[in-house]
Amino acid sequence: MDEDSSGKLTRRSLLKRGAAGATAGAAAVTATGNAAAQGSLYGGYLSDTGNFESETADATGMSEVTIDVGAGNQGLYFDPAAVVIDPGTTIKWNWTGNGGAHNVYNDDQLSSVEERLFDSGEPVNNSGVQYEFTFESSNTGMHPYACSPHRALGMRGVIVVGADNVQGETYPFGEVEETLNAVAIFGGAAVFGTTALLGLSAYREMFDDDAETDH
Repeated sequence: MDEDSSGKLTRRSLLKRGAAGATAGAAAVTATGNAAAQGSLYGGYLSDTGNFESETADATGMSEVTIDVGAGNQGLYFDPAAVVIDPGTTIKWNWTGNGGAHNVYNDDQLSSVEERLFDSGEPVNNSGVQYEFTFESSNTGMHPYACSPHRALGMRGVIVVGADNVQGETYPFGEVEETLNAVAIFGGAAVFGTTALLGLSAYREMFDDDAETDH
């Protein structure tokens, strides 16, 4: 039993609840940390972009980079959400055909529509549509962009021209899946290890009291 006849919680009950709390606490800390990082990077522009994991895809050294338009289960992401390139690199946005009609436009709120650096035009939903733009040395810096019909849903991205302008950590372009899998594996191992250590320590301390309660 987890409670004695007086209704007092036994050591075993506390141990069970402590292990569950440790797991939930670790998950909450991780989520809070990610949200805080997303809120500070790139002026918070990607704070509500669901596939931005506070890391920027490093595509420096590449002459051409493809970004999917309409990625994710609902087709409402740019993938990758943030990418850093060298001056002279061409970005090719490729429509998947998912998530409805999309477009790509430079979302620089300090500029007028006429001064936008790039703009694909009216939203389209055909798969295989492509729009490309080459970022020159005069374009060094950060360039936020969005899909106009789905901007409020977090369909936003950032092109960073020049490695010196990256904010936060990076990962190799094209290794999104592997990176996220590694995070999940190591994160799970860390939570499991912490729970196991807490449980072992508590068990050793309370073993005698548990034995008395059971008998």
